[in-house]
Amino acid sequence: MAGKSSKGAMRLLTLRGLTWWMKIDIPKACRHHFKGRTAYLENLQTSDVRLAKERRDEAEREIRNLFTDIKSGKVASDGAVAARERGLLWREAIREVQDVDAVDAHGWSPEDDARYAAEADHDRLRGRERQEFGDALVGRVPVEEHLEPYLTAIKLAPKTTNERRGLVMRFARWCQQHEHKLDGINRRIVGQYVGEAIQPMDRSTAKKHLTALRGYWDFLTRRGYVEGRMVGGKSVDSPWEGQEVTNNKRRVERGDEDDEREFTEEELRTLLYSPYPAAMDDAFREQIADALRMSLLSGMRMAEVLTLWAEEVHDGVFDIKQGKTRSAARKVPIHPDLTEIVARRTTGKGPKDMLFHELTRQRDPGDTFGKRFNRYRRHLGVDDVRPGKRRSLVNFHSARRWFTTEARHAGQPVETIKDVIGHAPDKKKDPVYAYARRASGDQMRECVQAVSLPPR
Repeated sequence: MAGKSSKGAMRLLTLRGLTWWMKIDIPKACRHHFKGRTAYLENLQTSDVRLAKERRDEAEREIRNLFTDIKSGKVASDGAVAARERGLLWREAIREVQDVDAVDAHGWSPEDDARYAAEADHDRLRGRERQEFGDALVGRVPVEEHLEPYLTAIKLAPKTTNERRGLVMRFARWCQQHEHKLDGINRRIVGQYVGEAIQPMDRSTAKKHLTALRGYWDFLTRRGYVEGRMVGGKSVDSPWEGQEVTNNKRRVERGDEDDEREFTEEELRTLLYSPYPAAMDDAFREQIADALRMSLLSGMRMAEVLTLWAEEVHDGVFDIKQGKTRSAARKVPIHPDLTEIVARRTTGKGPKDMLFHELTRQRDPGDTFGKRFNRYRRHLGVDDVRPGKRRSLVNFHSARRWFTTEARHAGQPVETIKDVIGHAPDKKKDPVYAYARRASGDQMRECVQAVSLPPR
């Protein structure tokens, strides 16, 4: 096939962590449509290379068709893009003055003035530029028109941002193929897409896809790019509201226990006390052993463990300043069995030096370490891969799950455990948490010390 690379079956595929991505070069003639980017990346949402190839082939067909349409003029040229942007600006200007209750000496309102000026700008244009301006003025633009401002506004981690971009762009390409514009997206069209594209996905992937599109529509509604009412930060008129994927499983069968889980005691003994795999670089031995123990005896997330600074370890606590959620910022008591590790990793370091200094130069410490840990556990035979699941049911996060389970089995209050691991309580289900403060330092220390590693 023309345009394909020479890598054969693995063309365009890139493995990032445990997930396959498609990367395709954007032709120079098409880069204006992608804000100047030279390559297009899409998260294929799977660690299964066979499934990744199928999704790559589908996405490749869609993106190459888009390239063809851009080159042929079906998608806006540089001049038309500029005209469309002016049309969008006028649309926003008109919306801003729609509710202004004032008229001048001639009986003209600010909205009348804005519409007259927009029409004059429109009349100066010709051909495709005039059409693009007019379409933008009434909101008839490609679905992805406001995607980059949305991604900037939500301020997610780079990996999650790229994932959201890929999910929204998949819908945008489908709309482009079916000649749907943003202003025409309704519940029927969305329902068709859910049935064709989202329903066949793995349930967890489908939920991510729907979350990304709901979030994008909330942003569009909030900014006035689509019509709708906002209630509690959500667009109640969004065509995505109420769209769910059906769960085909109606009863539990043998072998259905396929949720990600904590380590078993046998698996944990294997990870903690087995000889280090000869096939792995010995330089990783200490960091794997230290990070695993720190998570097992604190419930901290992998990223929290790996990005701690020396100054954030003080007064007997891990003072976590940032994290996945607002509740992630907390002070986790240091377990007595971690004293040696903490002393070794803080001695001689400056305040902003990382405890895991080996990862300082890594662009993504979590991704780098995650790959190393997964190789380590697989070499030791600690794995649980099920058909249809894109990753093992045990991974580094199983250490956090193990801590939570052990603390619960030791009789610690669930509320205190949540405070230690940085989970927000559900204030809607139990309003008392809207008033209650976090557990005391003594309560959290007792919770941490109630957990201990299994003996050899």
